[in-house]
Amino acid sequence: MRASRAAVLLVAGFALSGGVLIMSPLSAQEAAPAKTLTPGKGADLTLARCGLCHEITHITRSRLSRGEWQDNVKNMIERGMPIAPDEIPLVIEYLATYYNRDSAAPAPDAAVSAVQQDPVQRLLAENACTSCHGVEQKIVGPSFREVAVRYAGDSGAAAKLAAKIKSGGAGVWGAIPMPAHGGLSDAELAQLATWVLGRK
Repeated sequence: MRASRAAVLLVAGFALSGGVLIMSPLSAQEAAPAKTLTPGKGADLTLARCGLCHEITHITRSRLSRGEWQDNVKNMIERGMPIAPDEIPLVIEYLATYYNRDSAAPAPDAAVSAVQQDPVQRLLAENACTSCHGVEQKIVGPSFREVAVRYAGDSGAAAKLAAKIKSGGAGVWGAIPMPAHGGLSDAELAQLATWVLGRK
């Protein structure tokens, strides 16, 4: 009796450990959260505001109700997220549409997706550049136009601006530092610098 009970426990233990072995590879195969937002109305604005303080995977791995997204946005605003009052409903609508646990997300917006295929727009979005810089208006840092005007006539402007984007820092436009973007390649840095200098 004891021997048969021990055998049953041994088989059960073996099956259980086997179950763990089977489950581990499956969990390892789960898709990593996307590093870019689903194309749709409000995606760029959401990336610009939310990407300022944290990685966008905080959104892409989440599925919340509309009320929970409203609470999250309210909490971020209380923590200092720079956002205009008329932008708040746009961000909430985007989040509640594409990252809602209560309803399936619609297909990505083809028109928005086409815009995001532009390499410069993709770099601006993925690196949250538009969180701090508007094309025409200052947000946290200067507008892209202000930067272009300041560097106008400087033959070494592209190299200087690329170096600034890569290393980040503060002092040129105020005390708030720009984060470094050391992960960008030289070609990507040159692409961004050339685009910014063309905004004058």
